[in-house]
Order: sequence, then C-alpha cells, then structure tokens
Amino acid sequence: MRNLSKALVALALALGAAGAQAQVQSPTSHRHDGFYLRLDLGLGYMHQKEPQTGGDLEISGAAGEFGVAVGGALQDNLILAGHLFGMSISDPKVSVGGVQQASSLSSSTLVGIGPQLTYYFMPANVYVSGTLALTRLSTRNSGVDGNSEWGGGLQLAVGKEWWVSDDWGLGVAAQLFGSSNKDQGTNAPTISTWGAAVAFSATYN
Repeated sequence: MRNLSKALVALALALGAAGAQAQVQSPTSHRHDGFYLRLDLGLGYMHQKEPQTGGDLEISGAAGEFGVAVGGALQDNLILAGHLFGMSISDPKVSVGGVQQASSLSSSTLVGIGPQLTYYFMPANVYVSGTLALTRLSTRNSGVDGNSEWGGGLQLAVGKEWWVSDDWGLGVAAQLFGSSNKDQGTNAPTISTWGAAVAFSATYN
C-alpha cells in the first residue's frame, strides 16, 4: 500500500510538472519581433479629381483594397517593411464640373509601393503605421488601358489585432490613402486622389 501511495504521488508530481511546462510560452510568443508578414483586404471609397478646361473631372465610388507588407522588427514592437497596396473602383461614377456623365470607364485603380513603418502599443496589440510610396493610377475605358505618371503617395492606418496562435494574429484597421500623379501627355494636369477603407488582416510576427 505504501508503494502504491508513493507511485501515485510520483505520478501526480510528474503530471503537474508536465502541465506547468505546457503552460510556458515560447520566448518569442505574442511578441512583435523577427520576421514580419501582414496581408489585408478591405472595402472603402476612393475619389479622384483632375482639373480640365470644362470643369474638374471627378471619378469616385466604392473601392476594394488590398495590401501586402513584408519586413522585420528593428526592435520589439517597431517594424520596418516593404509595402505593396492598392485600391480599385469598378464602374465608377464620373462627373465633369459637378455634373454626372455617362461613361464607358469600367475601372480605376491606384497602386503604391514603398517603405512602411509600424509601431505596436503592447499589451493592447494596437498599432499605427505609415507608408511613403511611389504610386500610379491605371484606368480601363472601352477596353483600352491607360496609366498616369508615377507620383507620390501616403497610406496611414490604425489597427487592432488579436493573437490566434503564438505568432499569428487577426485584425481590423482603418486606413487613409492619398496620392498625386501627373496625367500622361505634354503639360498634363495633376490628378489628386484620396481614399479610405476598413481592412481585415492576417499578420505573422
């Protein structure tokens, strides 16, 4: 009987030690360090304005948003990444001088690429990010593709993420976009673009 009691005590101690070990997280668990990857998709609104002789040409509508950021931590919670993002309107509203026009324009897309800096406020896992980007506008009109010149743009975001594993988090963010691009051609006007979106993200870090 005494031997059985000793065996039960030893088993209990072993199970307790195993449970405690299982509860110990990896040193890098739930930390923003090392390799960084964020993928996001969202919905929002985009507006473009181009000065013309007969009045400003404006293109606007609901837009889809995408983004891919790949980089690494400069230090805990501070991330530097290369960021590719875009917004696209399908069948946009077109107006000239404030008057809506019939149009064969089927899409207008803004694409940007550049360095992104992100900072996480822990343990809330809330972040702010900013991207300085080279941007370009592309349109499709009656099956013909057109592009602006490359210009400068900015994307800002505020988001919140929730850990779903040691290194993966799912989140939601509010995003703002801005861009300035010369149209193609001699003495071409400048197209001003702004947009806003709500995006859902998956982040590995």
